[in-house]
Amino acid sequence: MTPDTDFSSDERSRTDPDLDAPWTYATTAARRLSLPDEIEQRLLHPHHRQRITVQFERDDGTLGVCDGYRVRHDRARGPFVGPHRYTSELRGDDCAGLAAATTVSAALAGVPFGGAAGGVAVDPATLSRDERVRLTRAYAARVTGVGPDSDVFVPNVGTDERTMARFADAVADRVDGPHNATVAGKPPAIGGFREISRASGQSVARVTRDVLETDHDRPLSDATIAVYGTGPLGATAARLLEFRGGTVVAMCSDRAGLTAPDNETGLDTDLAPSYLQRPGTLAEYDDGTMTGTQNVLERDVDVLVLAEPATAVTAENTDAIHADLVVEGATGSVTPGGQRALEDRDIAVVPDVLATAGTMIAAHLEWVESVGRDRSSEARVTNEFDYALADAVDDVRERRERCDLSWREAAYSVGVSRVAAAHEVVR
Repeated sequence: MTPDTDFSSDERSRTDPDLDAPWTYATTAARRLSLPDEIEQRLLHPHHRQRITVQFERDDGTLGVCDGYRVRHDRARGPFVGPHRYTSELRGDDCAGLAAATTVSAALAGVPFGGAAGGVAVDPATLSRDERVRLTRAYAARVTGVGPDSDVFVPNVGTDERTMARFADAVADRVDGPHNATVAGKPPAIGGFREISRASGQSVARVTRDVLETDHDRPLSDATIAVYGTGPLGATAARLLEFRGGTVVAMCSDRAGLTAPDNETGLDTDLAPSYLQRPGTLAEYDDGTMTGTQNVLERDVDVLVLAEPATAVTAENTDAIHADLVVEGATGSVTPGGQRALEDRDIAVVPDVLATAGTMIAAHLEWVESVGRDRSSEARVTNEFDYALADAVDDVRERRERCDLSWREAAYSVGVSRVAAAHEVVR
């Protein structure tokens, strides 16, 4: 358990996402709800931590050695499920924070899962295709406790549907039940849903529109949007927000940004992400101006979507934020100090556990089909996704208004109370 965070300051030098933050929010929610000490302690400590050494052969014949992790937070509501990521700075404590956030997000989504998270401390950009395959299989051979009714993996930073397919294949001989149900977000060719790879971006776009139009009385068609991050989540959210009428006036990758002139219609969200992923080509982009990433963060807009897995907003830089609504699409992109400072300026923050709750909904829909319990058409999947996500937002909105809480406080209050209720019935 991480001790209470000082809301007055943050370390400005930190660029990795603040993945300790979920513990702060969970602690605050547990104390606000006056939970019994036994249940509070279960919620504030991971159920299981695993750290493994991952050895794999590199293309030149040498041995690559990386640290691998899997942290399972809580299983009161059902099997563990959660992100699997490849990133060079990954730590065990990071996975614990992600797992706690996933527990809350799954509870908000109303799906019978508990949270988990893990991955390998490696920069995927340094790996060839064959090295990625060998790394994934090496990790799968060492990690324990996986299975369709125990722990289900979901792609995240640095991993994709092929990673999930390789992982499922690697554990096929040692899991009970359908091995493809050990992962969600796999390719359609082996039972995955076609749209699940975009579920996080779809979730962020839908939640943004709902909150903007219902709580800020601003039609999306009249809104300007800045998207900080152009990975799959940011690119998908930007395209969908533009498709539904919003105007995306600024976007950035982790290396460069693009802004549209004030008198223009906005950036082309189909083209801008690909240019931003290759900064050397930005001079060829005619419909925007190349700028720094900080300029995108500070753009005067109606909505700022944080989609980069890095700390973006701290207590020290909130004065430069000019958005009316901040949507946290990446866990840890707003620090607790940044959260408090934004609230002091009456800037609403939709937290990651709500903004990306659609990921848990999509994972559950795929899991149900993979274990053979149901068959769903794409239309049915889309409808169930939309209804479940709308319910999640409505539940948090109701708690927020009834108890006079912020979006984050309300989200954690709803999520933690549901997990606590599950613990209560089995005490």
